[in-house]
Amino acid sequence: MDKTRRAALVFVTLTLFFTLFMFFSGVARAQSGPVQTQTLAAGPYVIDVNLYQSQPFTDTPLQMTVVPHDSTLHLQGRIIADPGLGTDAVELHSPLSPIAANSTTLRGAISMPVQGAWQIGIALDGPRGSGTAHFPVTVAAPGAIPVWLGWLIGLTPLLGVAWWLWRQHRYRRTLVAA
Repeated sequence: MDKTRRAALVFVTLTLFFTLFMFFSGVARAQSGPVQTQTLAAGPYVIDVNLYQSQPFTDTPLQMTVVPHDSTLHLQGRIIADPGLGTDAVELHSPLSPIAANSTTLRGAISMPVQGAWQIGIALDGPRGSGTAHFPVTVAAPGAIPVWLGWLIGLTPLLGVAWWLWRQHRYRRTLVAA
């Protein structure tokens, strides 16, 4: 009876381990730096636009920072997302705000609800006037199923095989004992 309890405990422990592994494994997203940097001219301002996602997905915020090449400029601005040809959506706006009180770097995010081609515009206002810079982005559809559900579906047969092996082991032990 003691060995049966131990085998059941091992089975439950392994099942719990694999279940936790499935739920906590996912797509790793490194936040150490930008994935893509584009240098643009927004009127009289030369800026670097840092994107923190290689390809944005629908309804996922596209994080970005705007860094002027002239570090003495304190700019204000906004993000404008215009749908491209074949993308059935409306123009979207989102503000850019400074990272810190005296910082010249602006930070912002915009979520595009429709997949397809988009034109992202950075509209800036500052001491030299206003200007706008544009760059294209293609928004992808989200994955078909979540990662945790894929792991659950993929590892379910493994649990069945483990249960079958455990039952075979118990059956063999009863035959040997008899």
